[in-house]
Amino acid sequence: MKISILNLIPRFIDETSQQSINRGLELAKWADGQNFERYWVAEHHNSKSISCSATDLIIGYILENTKRIKVGAGGVMLPNHTPFQVAERYGTLETLYPDRVDLGIGRAPGTDIETAKLIYRDTYKEDNFKEAIRTLLSYFEDEAENFKVRPYPGVGTHVPVYILGSSMTSAHIAAQLGLPYSFAGHFSPNTVEVALKIYREEFTPSKYLDKPYVMLGVSANAAYEKDAAEHIKQQAISIFLQIQNRNNRDAFLKADPNNSPELTSIEKFMIRTARGLRIEGDMNSVKDQFMEIKQKYNPDEIIAASYIPDFKLLKENYEIIQDLALND
Repeated sequence: MKISILNLIPRFIDETSQQSINRGLELAKWADGQNFERYWVAEHHNSKSISCSATDLIIGYILENTKRIKVGAGGVMLPNHTPFQVAERYGTLETLYPDRVDLGIGRAPGTDIETAKLIYRDTYKEDNFKEAIRTLLSYFEDEAENFKVRPYPGVGTHVPVYILGSSMTSAHIAAQLGLPYSFAGHFSPNTVEVALKIYREEFTPSKYLDKPYVMLGVSANAAYEKDAAEHIKQQAISIFLQIQNRNNRDAFLKADPNNSPELTSIEKFMIRTARGLRIEGDMNSVKDQFMEIKQKYNPDEIIAASYIPDFKLLKENYEIIQDLALND
């Protein structure tokens, strides 16, 4: 099974944006020397605790400083960009770094309502998402040379496109277009099974893909030692609750669960039901969790997200997940 990394470029307390971006780069450089398939960066806006609003710039920075690993958007939120702009930007990246650029496309704006008003395209309608994907795909084709307006240098670059989603709607679209499907199991665990069933059953072979391809997002918080595993688990819970607090966008992520207030009943419920698919704990625990995910969902690839602030433990975490995927 292929294994990849999803990074939201988290920014922790007492850390600058530059430091958080460079920590993301260091992780990518480390992953480049391992057996990871790809390294994706998400798109989020108006959050002091996340430094990946200009996704294509972060991707270019990582590509320039790595040699092998595929780097891409996980993903570009299409309400915020025209297909033409996306084709120009990612076609440029593909021109500079051939065969190393991925493009994941999502339907959500990736931000709050107030920010969305500033960046949302008035011409975009969610019902037209599938057609917008078709337009984007056509811009990357050789035939785009015949268009009246051409997204150079994206024409003919054939940047691989993935449909991102966390619902049944995205599953239908990915299947109908014959594209690979990346499901956000790390934050939408309750619809994974149904969405993947829809995608696989409705999949129509295309010139891009002859059979279904599922990339499954999971949260990863693994460690070799039991005490370290419990520590990063509690960190992950604390950070999860901070991210869920939409009124707290001006705050940095705090990684010390010991200083967190007592949990409310709502927070306890969220932890039980909304933390997503995860591989979490020491070696004995994560082996069983990995096998359960593999047997239940049978993904072609796992893409793992983690918010561990300690870089040594972060690498250890991904090392464990990599070993599970490659030696299952």
